[in-house]
Amino acid sequence: MENARTKFNTPVLQHSNEARRSAIMKSNVTISKMHLLCLMITVSTLSWGWGSPAFAQAVRIAVGAASVASLPTWVAHDGGYFARAAVPAELIYIRGGPQTMSALVSGEVPFAQIYGGALVAAGLTGVDTVIVAGLINQPFSSVITTKGIDKPEDLRGKKIGISTFGSATDFALRLALKKWGLKADSEVSILQMRGVPEILPAMASGALHGGVLSPPTNMMAIRAGFKELAYLPQVGISFQHTSLATTRRYIEKNRPTALKVMRAYSAAIGRIKADKAFTLKVLSKYMSTTDSVVLDYSYNVGQPLFRTVSYPTLEGIQAALDFLAEKEPKAKQFQPKDFVDLSLLQEIEKAEAKK
Repeated sequence: MENARTKFNTPVLQHSNEARRSAIMKSNVTISKMHLLCLMITVSTLSWGWGSPAFAQAVRIAVGAASVASLPTWVAHDGGYFARAAVPAELIYIRGGPQTMSALVSGEVPFAQIYGGALVAAGLTGVDTVIVAGLINQPFSSVITTKGIDKPEDLRGKKIGISTFGSATDFALRLALKKWGLKADSEVSILQMRGVPEILPAMASGALHGGVLSPPTNMMAIRAGFKELAYLPQVGISFQHTSLATTRRYIEKNRPTALKVMRAYSAAIGRIKADKAFTLKVLSKYMSTTDSVVLDYSYNVGQPLFRTVSYPTLEGIQAALDFLAEKEPKAKQFQPKDFVDLSLLQEIEKAEAKK
């Protein structure tokens, strides 16, 4: 799993009580008992994270593919909103939904930007995960195809690429196929390519007849001569796409930190909507491109989908339950509220209303 992960910034080093006390004892400066007591209290306070944020434990946030969907997390980090909230955030790139879920459940990362359907599926097994925000509440991708595929029914007998099974691209495609009256797997082959960037080269080589691509890769494919068969936000399917998730045990033990993280996201989304120039710089950095057409397109399609108060879509979660119930009957016993914790957003809203 480690090979699939990249740290976006260097974690803050921890300073132990023993190391600090040893340094004090080795000093040749004569210190009065009162001063020594004060220093020991200060060292203890810093080590527990009650003082300077520099000594606080890093809050790791898992981020998926280099997609516009990650923009709130990137802006919260690069715009200094995590830092202003005294959250020493560390962004960790984890490739693939299952790997991200594993890191979240194990506690390796306390927060993860992850597809909502995967969280619902995990919740059915009793896993302690919960959605605290819906960053994007629509299927944020396109079905891009090769020449000769001009309408949905032309997909019969074709091979369509997704990132990984159980991912947002997988679930969105299956819902779209169902809406179009097509059967996934039997009538339309679905192949996992391990990542969105790998889909386009496979289409170019002829290994795939199409793929589910998120911005800006979908626009790059169109510019390369491929066809956008459908822009999925316009297909009319309920969908919890990008969610911010944590665990109930983390909220219970670290509620003040969780609130700070949520406030940082809200401020970042406000910045996205108000400051296009800064947002484009952030997009350019993380998507590794200076192509103004790609950057403008990415901003223009993503910005309207973000909301400063990012409640998840209960309709989208219900759609996931309905879909999963076809193969897992116990999904019918659950309700959307079983997979969300709205208390953090509600507390922030109440606090803002009092200002």
